[in-house]
Amino acid sequence: MSVIPAPPASSSDSSVQPGRWARRLDVLCLILVLVAVIVAASGGFRMRVAGVRIALTSPYRLMAFAAALALARHLLSPRVPIYRDLPARIVAWWATPPARTAWAALVSTRFAILFVGFLAVVMLGYRDGRPPLRLSENELVNLQVRWDTAWYFGIAVDGYRYGSPRATDQQNIVFFPAFPMLMRVAGRLLGGASTSFILGGTAIALGAFYWALIYLFKLARDLLADDDRAATAVWMIAAFPFALFYGAVYTESVFLLGATGAFYHFRRRQLVKAAAWGLLVGLTRPNGCLLSIPLALMAIAPWAPGWLSGGNPGGIERDPSRRTVRDLVTAVAAAAAPGIGVLLYSAYIWNLTGSPLAWAAGHAAWGREYRGLGVLLADRYRYISVAGLYGYTSQLPADLLNGLGALFVLGAAWPVWRRLGAAYAVFILVNILPPMAAGGLLSVGRFSSVLFPAFIWFAAIVPAAHRAGWLGAFMAVQGFNAALFYTWRELF
Repeated sequence: MSVIPAPPASSSDSSVQPGRWARRLDVLCLILVLVAVIVAASGGFRMRVAGVRIALTSPYRLMAFAAALALARHLLSPRVPIYRDLPARIVAWWATPPARTAWAALVSTRFAILFVGFLAVVMLGYRDGRPPLRLSENELVNLQVRWDTAWYFGIAVDGYRYGSPRATDQQNIVFFPAFPMLMRVAGRLLGGASTSFILGGTAIALGAFYWALIYLFKLARDLLADDDRAATAVWMIAAFPFALFYGAVYTESVFLLGATGAFYHFRRRQLVKAAAWGLLVGLTRPNGCLLSIPLALMAIAPWAPGWLSGGNPGGIERDPSRRTVRDLVTAVAAAAAPGIGVLLYSAYIWNLTGSPLAWAAGHAAWGREYRGLGVLLADRYRYISVAGLYGYTSQLPADLLNGLGALFVLGAAWPVWRRLGAAYAVFILVNILPPMAAGGLLSVGRFSSVLFPAFIWFAAIVPAAHRAGWLGAFMAVQGFNAALFYTWRELF
């Protein structure tokens, strides 16, 4: 009787694959090497945080630390060493449909829009002949210094300041800390010059947008069970007329990343990851805390009646096996993370100003005071009835553009509820109706750009033959909006 020898184990065999801890150590080593390269090129930085001096000026220490971690990883998990496992995993990940689709959408849309913005500046010029803010006479270098970017730049460089509490005084405390703090780290790593912070903010916005598109693809694929429609959702949100803010030094990319990441992981009951992304959203924008509402609906979905939950009756959100008290408590705790983020920032503002809600009161200086949706609708109705539709479009074109963005997401809310579920529709409503009630149509086009459930639904219903037409129309308007934005013309 002969014995057939077992085949040699391949690198894909789970018995020779490194553990999860080893993979995370591999990623940490890669990050340390990348930071070392950046420090070597920029010179690093020195700064003080709460009186503690922090310096990162030598790439050699980082490289030595990375080498020590790599050695420890190899000794503890010698199977599939780091120099073979990590590159193979990066190549395999890069070849996945989410990564490839997100990269194509990012490169094709963001750099085209930035190019349009530059051409608009040099060919059309500024509204008043000169930009109100400059960091460089080079128009390409100065391109990203626009509108609210100045506030994020000031926070990244000098931190928060609070002066006179008069309602007419604009204060930087109304801008939440996640994005400017990331911008500060990136700017310091890139050398600490003024333009370094703008470059760092641009890199964060583009990187966060890429990551968000990957999450969007995965979430749409789970919900629609179709890679083609998931890719369409990615392209739709990247081409949307107000998607220009995903390439600007603004918070839209970070907000979209946190929201899509929270939904994706919460749906799979990966609650720690969902809570981490939710916390980021709560620290990114004032309305970030409202993400807790749709997440709470997802938490109670297994207990809620079908008519309330909406969406697919057999979806994992309503899995009966999750109908336990323990699951409910942990899910609700994770859903509270965005609200906790806002509470943390409010505590900081309380210490700075003496009022935990000073950041909310500060919005009055930007013309945001609650008037109600009824007032908004009545005002626009009266205007159109007197001036006519042509008068409205010719005299308030920015108002029209923003209103179209709001109409798109509001019109999607009900079909989103029926197709995807209540949580997705409520996410749309709580992020578009309150700003409309408090500020009219001011900036609602920008706010609508991050309401990703509308784009998942739209990708599901648009026939394949019509997709190119919609994408072309979206990009045409986005290019026009970019020309307005970058030449300091009214878009809000």
